[in-house]
Amino acid sequence: MCFPFLPMNKFLFTVLFLSISFFLIGQEVEKPTWKARWKNGAQIYRSDGRFKFQMGGRLQFDVMNIYENSSLAEEYEAQNGAEFRRLRWYTSGTLYGNIKFKVQFDFAHGDAGVKDAYIQIIKIPAVGNFRVGHFKQPFGFEMHTSSKYVSFMERGLTNVFTPERDLGFMIFNNHLKKRLSWFLGYFYPVDNVGFYIGDQYRWTARLTGLPVYKPDGRYTLLHIGAAYAGQYHNNEEFKLTQRPEAHLAPKYLNLKVDAVNTVNAFAGELVFVTGQFTLQGEYIMAQVNPSEISVAQYSRYNYSAYYGSFSWFITGEHKNYKFSTSCFDRVATKKNVGKSKGAGAWELTLRYSYADLNDKDLNGGSLTDYTVGINWYLNPSTRFMFNYVHSDVLDFGYADIVMVRFQIEF
Repeated sequence: MCFPFLPMNKFLFTVLFLSISFFLIGQEVEKPTWKARWKNGAQIYRSDGRFKFQMGGRLQFDVMNIYENSSLAEEYEAQNGAEFRRLRWYTSGTLYGNIKFKVQFDFAHGDAGVKDAYIQIIKIPAVGNFRVGHFKQPFGFEMHTSSKYVSFMERGLTNVFTPERDLGFMIFNNHLKKRLSWFLGYFYPVDNVGFYIGDQYRWTARLTGLPVYKPDGRYTLLHIGAAYAGQYHNNEEFKLTQRPEAHLAPKYLNLKVDAVNTVNAFAGELVFVTGQFTLQGEYIMAQVNPSEISVAQYSRYNYSAYYGSFSWFITGEHKNYKFSTSCFDRVATKKNVGKSKGAGAWELTLRYSYADLNDKDLNGGSLTDYTVGINWYLNPSTRFMFNYVHSDVLDFGYADIVMVRFQIEF
């Protein structure tokens, strides 16, 4: 049957057209919607992934008791104390699918200080990522591991040579299914002030690889890394100071050079994780090159530091690797405190750390630390830490330090 005023072929075409139209209307692509969730922090995101905003922070409250033997006490005055080690708030996110940003402030000591403040372009052909602003220089495994996730309350004595956050630019990318990563940056030495005027600059580069990575079954990885930091000081005074692995302790090492031309630092990283066991170590050597106007007797001085650490999760958890920064990430607890028979995660740690700022006629001292720790993860966001540090200062004496940290982060 057909309509008398419509030929058969036109009638069939009309029916087919209307059928397809109604089908397409029914299959119309759903418009992106905004959603909210908790994923280690409060997140608001669009369903197509092009926009995401996250807010979070961390609170670390530390208590320290310190004892110095008589010979060390004659040279340095140490006192017990407590502090907010870190009190931070941040916001970060993604805009239009290819722009990332982060702004983070620290209020720990009464004044707001800028920690991270950067803009990042991602998915750039060949280059991968471009970041500009204030952020960490790409140098060192432990330095790049967030203070939220390091195994000890303070980083090892290699920290004396490790550059931290500065204003600058960085390009970075990863290859071979994220098993090979590289970072290259140019920085100005602002020391968290937020501006710089002068001729000094920094070149920093880091290359890391994962020759072994097995996330399934028994979690296993082998990380190898190397880094270089070249600093031009333009004949300015150069200082290196270091305290034991306790933030409220005195600075037992002090090196000062009146005028320096360049400083070159070389670092090696080695990390091995097998199940709940972790071995981690770094070595850094720094070459300090005084200027011709310096009173130093030699044109080059070599200083060094290293550490080796061991970690064991007695409750069966393991460290997690973060590919974007080639370092450790958040620990996932198996049974959070508060659940049925939930004891959280328990980790035992041990570290030997050494720094030597003595060479020729420019000597800043030598320090050895032995640190034992216990970490109790109540859940992935809450951790209580205990550290005992025996610190031996060459030719001066020793100190025994006991510290406790209460931490929550999201």
